[in-house]
Amino acid sequence: MRLVIDNSTGFLNDYYFQTLCLLYFPGEKFPAVPPADAPEARIAFIGTPGDFCCTVRLCVDGKTADGVFSSSGYDFAVLLSQEDEAQITAGRAFLDAGEKLFGFRPPWGCITGLRPAKRARHFLALGNTEDRVRRLFSDDYLVSPGKTELTMRTAARENALLAGVTADCCGLYVSIPFCPTRCAYCSFVSYSNKKLFALIPDYLEKLLADIRDTAELIASLGLRLSAIYIGGGTPSILDNAQTERLFAVLGACAERFDVSEFTYESGRPDTTTGEKLAVAKRCGVNRVSINPQSTSDAVLARIGRRHTAADFFRAVETAHRVGFGCLNADLIAGLPGDTQESFDRSLSDVLESGFENITVHTLSIKNASPIRFSDESVYDAEGIFARACVDYAYKRLCGEGYAPYYFYRQKNTVGNAENTGYSIIGAEGIYNILMMEEYASVFACGAGAITKLVSPDKQVIERLAHPKYPFEYLGPNCGLRTDEVRKFYGRYF
Repeated sequence: MRLVIDNSTGFLNDYYFQTLCLLYFPGEKFPAVPPADAPEARIAFIGTPGDFCCTVRLCVDGKTADGVFSSSGYDFAVLLSQEDEAQITAGRAFLDAGEKLFGFRPPWGCITGLRPAKRARHFLALGNTEDRVRRLFSDDYLVSPGKTELTMRTAARENALLAGVTADCCGLYVSIPFCPTRCAYCSFVSYSNKKLFALIPDYLEKLLADIRDTAELIASLGLRLSAIYIGGGTPSILDNAQTERLFAVLGACAERFDVSEFTYESGRPDTTTGEKLAVAKRCGVNRVSINPQSTSDAVLARIGRRHTAADFFRAVETAHRVGFGCLNADLIAGLPGDTQESFDRSLSDVLESGFENITVHTLSIKNASPIRFSDESVYDAEGIFARACVDYAYKRLCGEGYAPYYFYRQKNTVGNAENTGYSIIGAEGIYNILMMEEYASVFACGAGAITKLVSPDKQVIERLAHPKYPFEYLGPNCGLRTDEVRKFYGRYF
C-alpha cells in the first residue's frame, strides 16, 4: 500500500497511520516502493492541540473518497491528553473516508490499541463517570454500542478482580514452544517438525534451570508469586516422564510461594492424557485448558488440527474424571469452512461439556500463518460472518451466566473483532488480567517468552525477551537477565 503522510504537528508517527490503514486494508504492507496498482492513502495532519485537523484521501481500484475531522471546538466527552486528541482526530478522518469508500464502519471505530478495557479503566481512574467514559467510546472513538458495552462491562469486572492485587504481586509464564502439527492459522513460535523434537530433552533441562533461577530471583526481590501459567505451543506434547519432571519443579515453586492459581494449557485434545493430567493435579494445578477451536470435524480437517471432536470430548471427560473443577476451552470465530450453524454448535458443545471458562477468539491473519499463503480470501475487513459469531457468543454466554472478564485485540483480525475470555463468576483467571492489562510483572521462562516488568504505579513497563527459537534459547548466555531485573526493581523498592 502507498501511504503518503504530511504531518508537521510533532504528534503521531507513521506506524499509527499504518494501523489506521489496516482497518480497511487488512494484510496490506507498506514497502518503500509500492506497486503501481497499490491502494493509496494520502493523509494531511496539521495544527496544534485544541486545533488539530486531519484530511484523508483513500484511492483503490479507481475509486476515491475523502474524509476530514477537526478537533477545533469539538466537545470531547472527557479531558484528553494531547496524544489522545491527535489520535481521535486522525482516526475520525480516516473513518470518514473509509465508510464513504467501503460502506461500513469497523465495530471498534478508530481505536487501534490492543487493550480497550485498559483505556476505559484509565479514564475511570482519572475520576470520570462511567457515563462519560461510555460516551468517549461511542461518541468520540465511534465504537459500536455492542463493543462499548463489552468494554465497560469488562473494565468494571477487571477493577473488581484487581482490587486485591498488591504492588508486590507477580506471575510466571512457562513456554513449551512445540506442537505435534502446525495449524493453518497459527503464527506462534512453535515447532512441529519431528527433526526438531530432538531438541526437547535439552530444552527441558535449560527450562527447568531457568524456572529454578527465576523462583530464586522472585524470592530475593520480596515479590509474591500469585499465578503460574504453562503455555505453548502445546505443553501436553511432552511425554509422561518429561511432564513429571516439569511439574515436579513447578509444583515445588507453587508450594514455596503458596500460589493460588496454577494453569496448565494442555492444549490439543490429541495429546491430552489422563496420566499427564493426573501429574498436573498432584502437583497443584487447579486450572486446565483443552482447546478444540471448533467441534466440526470438517472445519478441524481444513485448518490442520489433526484431531476430531470425539477426541475433544474424550479429553474433557478425562479432565473431569481426574478431578479438575475449572476448565477452559478456546473457540475461534471466522475459521475457513465454518458456518453460523457449526459455530453455534461448537459453542453449545463446549457449554454442555461443563466448562467454567470459555475464550472466544477471532481469526487473525498473521504474517507467519500458513493460511495467509494458501487462502487470500480470509482477509476480510468487514468480516460479517466472524462478527456475527462473536456477537452471538457474547449474547449466548452472558445469557448462560458467564461474564467477560478480559479481552484484547490484534492486527489483521477478520472483521476487526476481538478475543474475549468469559467465565462463570468466581472462576476468572487472574493471570489473564495481569498479562493483558499489564497490571503486574510477569516473569517468563522459555523460547519466545517475554518477561514484562511493571512498575508499582503501572506507568513504566519494560520487556525482556528470550530468544525466539528453541535452538537459540539453548545457546550460551540466554538465561534469566538477573541484573536487568534487579536494576528495574531497584528503582522502586
